[in-house]
Amino acid sequence: MTSPPIGPAPILVVDDDDSLRELVSFALQRAGFDVLQASNGQAALDIVQSTAVALVVLDMGMPGMSGTYVVQALRARAETATLPVLLVTGSGDEFSVIEGLAAGADDFLSKPVRLDELVARINAHLRRETAWSNVLEQRSAQLARQRALIGDTLRGLHPGDTAEATAQAICRQVVRMTGITAAQIFIFELDGRAMPIGFTLAGAPDPPLRRLPSERSEHLQGRAAEGPWIEPWVPRRWHPYNDLLTGLGAHLVAYAPVRSNSELIGLLVIDAAESVDERALTESLPALVEFADLAAALIGRDVAERTQASVAREHILAIIENAAFESVFQPIIDLENDAVIGYEGLTRFTDGVNPDLRFAEATAIGLGPELEAATLKASLTAAAALPADASLNLNVSPALIIAQQPLQDLVHGAGRPIVLEVTEHAQIADYESFRDSLAGLRPKMDLAVDDAGAGFASLRHILELRPAFVKLDRSLIAGLESDEARQAMIVGLRHFARSVGCRLIAEGIETEAELEVLRTLEIRLAQGFLLGRPGPAADQIR
Repeated sequence: MTSPPIGPAPILVVDDDDSLRELVSFALQRAGFDVLQASNGQAALDIVQSTAVALVVLDMGMPGMSGTYVVQALRARAETATLPVLLVTGSGDEFSVIEGLAAGADDFLSKPVRLDELVARINAHLRRETAWSNVLEQRSAQLARQRALIGDTLRGLHPGDTAEATAQAICRQVVRMTGITAAQIFIFELDGRAMPIGFTLAGAPDPPLRRLPSERSEHLQGRAAEGPWIEPWVPRRWHPYNDLLTGLGAHLVAYAPVRSNSELIGLLVIDAAESVDERALTESLPALVEFADLAAALIGRDVAERTQASVAREHILAIIENAAFESVFQPIIDLENDAVIGYEGLTRFTDGVNPDLRFAEATAIGLGPELEAATLKASLTAAAALPADASLNLNVSPALIIAQQPLQDLVHGAGRPIVLEVTEHAQIADYESFRDSLAGLRPKMDLAVDDAGAGFASLRHILELRPAFVKLDRSLIAGLESDEARQAMIVGLRHFARSVGCRLIAEGIETEAELEVLRTLEIRLAQGFLLGRPGPAADQIR
């Protein structure tokens, strides 16, 4: 345990969690401090207005008055303008720390708080206010400078910064440490290779970013499992930065693993000049580890999302390349004569994933059009076995319709009427552009609004786009025979459809009772399991 501070002024502990506040207070009292307690921000301000305190340990996550406001209020008063404030923040709340430091706080700790570290931090701050020995003062000043660099890093960051911008900001602060010639933050990509996303040199322009070779990357990943380490810089001709670091006089290299949720995602690497010996670099290693923890907290989520996106992208590309799907068709029936007038082309993925989820996944990673084109091409090829006079209904996204040319190329020579189905769930930001694109596709292709009545924008779509067909969603059809309100709604939709010149298709018919009511309501076109299940084209020939 470090020595207690000089002077009678107490430490003020501010936290709304009674048990944590008591635990911290007990630890400080055992270390020789007098302690005052406050359970909220207003109580803390009242105490410092009436009582001289040596330092404030302030929880940032209290309800009501924010920790940032407390810091601002302390700094606004002349008598507390220089009062040391040590922030305590929960995991994942780094931007609260940024706000608190920007408001004037001196230091921060993350929960769960290590009580021995808290005592050491408090002593370090109070020692800087007293005439301790030169050795302690120099060491304390060094630690203070290193922590000030971390604070400066946080103040310079902004929510929403990219992982690259955040990593570069951290590296710029690291090279301000004495004797450091270069700082890099690597992330380990999906293939295991180490890719720098931040790289700064002391007194020189930022260098280009180049991946490390696979063998070196594998070595670093394995070594990082043991924790931070220091090793001599050894020139390696195959290293992408060999000439650069050798020219800068790199002497020692320190590594600190960057972990997010206990998973290794990268490394923070610094190169030290010959003026820095191993002892001095070892003393700086805790600051390097803290910078690595800061990097993990700020870029961990971004890196994890990129990794997930890379995995998803590889998976979607594999589905496209291997055609891991099949085309099935469901008949659309004219209820007046039970004739098949067309077929809806549907996609079934071989891994059993719901098609809507799979297409949404592909869209989220920018491969929606590619997956759509692949499945549409497969449907058009398979549909060649269907009667040539039957229409083919294809589900498409608004983006593919607006693009026009890919659809023109896909359906060229289809030899049958094509109906493009756009779900009412799909948002269309610019109806005018959409209509222009439709005009370029018609008369070769008609439009249907799918899922009408499922709850988004069917009426707007119908009025703006004037489709040839409107397909009533299964949610309107299921149990229709016992729901007079929905029967009345369908009658209204039937009249509305006639007024705008389109035809209704009832989807999802599964019972004779549903079918009978639809006939009574004069719905003429329908599809559903009762009328024909989706299946390969060969099974649809009647």
